Amino acid sequence: MQKQAIDALVQMGQSAVPALAEALKDKNSVVRTNAAKALGQIGPKAQAAVPALVEALKDEEWAVRQDAAEALVQIGEPAVPALAKALKDEETDIRLLAAEALGQMGLEAKGEGEAALAEARRKDDVEAVRKAADEALQRIQAAK
Repeated sequence: MQKQAIDALVQMGQSAVPALAEALKDKNSVVRTNAAKALGQIGPKAQAAVPALVEALKDEEWAVRQDAAEALVQIGEPAVPALAKALKDEETDIRLLAAEALGQMGLEAKGEGEAALAEARRKDDVEAVRKAADEALQRIQAAK
């Protein structure tokens, strides 16, 4: 997707969300990355794409994973339950991305996100995830 096409889809707002969610499955990683960025720019109105964005956290390309996580942050509170669930994913990178995204959300992650982070901080097998969860909790606390 070219920048002009992305801008046009962002301008369309919520009506572009199904096409952008589908684009997250494209063979071309640039298309997937741009779709994630566009969904993030649409923000909370892109909440229907949360499941597709969570799936994109598992993309083979790190840039797509990062842009999907950032899009979830920009969608905000509607993405919290999916990110809380992602904290229990078997893949360490997914758990790290979820913890970082919840921390970036600040107060929007209060409640369910905060509880999931506290559990990850206590129970995760990987020290880096426990540390990311702790840092995310500190960010949420600081936002209060």
